[in-house]
Amino acid sequence: MDEKSQKQIGGNLLKTVDLKKSFYIGLPNEVEILKGINLEIEKGDFVIIFGPSGCGKSTLLHTLLGLEPPTGGSVVVEGDDFYGSTEDKRATYRRHHVGIIYQQPLWIAALNIAENVQFTLKLLNYDDEKITKRSDEVLSMVGMTEWKDYRPQELSSGQQQKVSLARALSIDPVLIVADEPTGNLDTISGQQLIEHFMEFNRKGITIIMVTHDLEYLKYGNKIIHMIDGIVVEQYVGKPGQGFNKEIMGKKSESKTGDSGVNVRDPKFLASLKGTHDGKIMQYVTHVDAPKDAPDLPPKLVNKDTTDGKLNKK
Repeated sequence: MDEKSQKQIGGNLLKTVDLKKSFYIGLPNEVEILKGINLEIEKGDFVIIFGPSGCGKSTLLHTLLGLEPPTGGSVVVEGDDFYGSTEDKRATYRRHHVGIIYQQPLWIAALNIAENVQFTLKLLNYDDEKITKRSDEVLSMVGMTEWKDYRPQELSSGQQQKVSLARALSIDPVLIVADEPTGNLDTISGQQLIEHFMEFNRKGITIIMVTHDLEYLKYGNKIIHMIDGIVVEQYVGKPGQGFNKEIMGKKSESKTGDSGVNVRDPKFLASLKGTHDGKIMQYVTHVDAPKDAPDLPPKLVNKDTTDGKLNKK
């Protein structure tokens, strides 16, 4: 892999081929989490992965990042077999090319905001002048310059996530991976964070985001719907244009998962983890739910498998 990949729209950045991941909980018990995932992510994509809790979203992210070796299939990053290289080389790639944002920010509590951002660059052996200049730049990009001398615990959750984004930007990444970044934020703070994502995505940074909030689907150009360890549907638009809600109704612009599963099939829904006595999470069947059904928090609903209607419990 090149020392620093050029950020540009177009060209394959990452793909998975029949990706599988299982965890073993004492022989012979095996829990299969990822069941043959096939994805292609282009440079400049804003990818949003959504699905019910426990469907494998975070495991997929960890596998893409080189943190969880797959039990089958492959991850290809910029043309190279990611797991065909050493763990040290995967770590080097992450340090230099990938910014990571978690739902719960991780800080060194004894350091102020600027020092937390700078710490990443110190690990990369940047000189002091460049470290200070770059931390000032990225904090300014997210509107947090005036808070740089504060400690992380003195900031709101929304402010902390902006600083997390600044830290991710500090290495001038090719890719930013965000796992439920708005999960602990109020509506306004979440919207502000997503707008920052859109801004940097337009500048050529590829974004992969996991979310449980369907409101954010409209911002991605590539939407990946996961259920029970498989990709059941994909919707693909053009990088930088966001997600057009009309795509949902256009077969020509949608891609079903390689499994060929119909996400609306009552038999398939009844087989999902977490179902019990004909009840499933409304989140899972959002596409068929009444318009007044709340997106959050997920609620149990009754599923009449004879006519496909959803009735609130």
